[in-house]
Amino acid sequence: MNRGPTGAAGGGVRIRFDRLVAYSTLQLPLAMAALPVVLNVSHFYGEVLKVPLELMGAIFIFARVVDAIQDPLIGLISDRFTHRGPRGRLIFVGLMVPILAGGFLMLFAPPVAWQGDTTLMAIWLIAALLLVHFGYSGVSISYHSHGAELTDDYNERTKVTVGREVFGLIGMTIAVVMPTALTALFGDTHGYLILGLLFIPVSIVFCTPTLLKAGPSVHPPVVHTERNAFIAFFAPLRNRLFRRLLLVFVVNGSALGVAVTVMLFYVEHVLVGTKVQAGVILLVYFIAGAASVPMWLVLSRRVGKMAAWFFGMLMTACAMALAIFIGAGDIYWFLALSVVTGIGIGADYGLPPSILADIINAPEGGDTRGKTGTYFGLWALATKLATAIGAAGSLPVAAILGFDPARGKYGHLALIVVYVILPVVIKIIAAVLAWTIPVEPVRGSVRDELLGRKAPA
Repeated sequence: MNRGPTGAAGGGVRIRFDRLVAYSTLQLPLAMAALPVVLNVSHFYGEVLKVPLELMGAIFIFARVVDAIQDPLIGLISDRFTHRGPRGRLIFVGLMVPILAGGFLMLFAPPVAWQGDTTLMAIWLIAALLLVHFGYSGVSISYHSHGAELTDDYNERTKVTVGREVFGLIGMTIAVVMPTALTALFGDTHGYLILGLLFIPVSIVFCTPTLLKAGPSVHPPVVHTERNAFIAFFAPLRNRLFRRLLLVFVVNGSALGVAVTVMLFYVEHVLVGTKVQAGVILLVYFIAGAASVPMWLVLSRRVGKMAAWFFGMLMTACAMALAIFIGAGDIYWFLALSVVTGIGIGADYGLPPSILADIINAPEGGDTRGKTGTYFGLWALATKLATAIGAAGSLPVAAILGFDPARGKYGHLALIVVYVILPVVIKIIAAVLAWTIPVEPVRGSVRDELLGRKAPA
């Protein structure tokens, strides 16, 4: 493998604002696709099409397992594209965007003749999920890998991830508003169909600046010397810092996976709110997240990225815990909590990828140092594992505890446990891990950093 510590001379370059914006725009359609797949699919197929939640949970697990298997391979392919020039990864991105758009449309456009048949709906859902996951993985892994190679400067890397996630949170905001507005205007079935159709032009408009104007990679082409593809896929796991980051990330991310999967059910049946109110709650949540991103950037420069992320976890856990005291009609109180949890998600989205970019080129990586696509392939696997743990776990648990619309069960306690209690417990566990184990290169644990202790050698 032929990379040095910084990948190339001038690796610590500062990124021009126009280059940063051009690179970041693609995150908008990525986020716009990601949220409905987790949030609206469970509601659409469970509440509208009446697919049993236990069956949906099994389908989500299967789709995520297949998705997880393909991610390291996609990361390896992305590394191969670096031999096509300093923007080689973006060529691969351009090839995968149409697959993502087609899979997203398929997900929300099941054949009318199949609706009402549980078996046929299950088959369609599996096929659509596999296609949309493949497209999403192909785009996101290579896109994020390219972002990690735009600079090797510690703070500039954070600026890249922060700029990208600002567009991502805007995309999530659109993903919140559009389904709510479209289903209110045209009904659930036609509203979701229009959502799928509109995603196609949005993808074209926002991927174009990235493909044409994003800055080049400062790294030379990646060379994999391993003949065994399996070893090449999972070689980054030899990096102890990477293993630790993955542990914290998966535990923390599963809390969001649990909550977002049943969020619409919670608003409708516990808060007794409308679809419009659910949309407003999510809109406030993501606007707060987007607005908070500069704050996390400033804080990470003062106390370090991991410590800033730790504060975000604690903030989110405390705000979510207060939701246990909220009940029917307390929409405004819930909106206030959504502002706080939204600020917390700004840390979840902006800081971990920046920490990963530092780890990729750290000495701890050994001969995996600089193999960005492979690292981000495993990172994507971990991201989806976290979501799968949440989504696949929350639906069956809710059904066991007494909430399953397909069978006419609407137990409120089940939703409170799944939406509030479980995510809080998971967030606390993630915060404890972040407090006690060192993750960042040349830094100790959050406890060591905040208490002024010397980082271990």
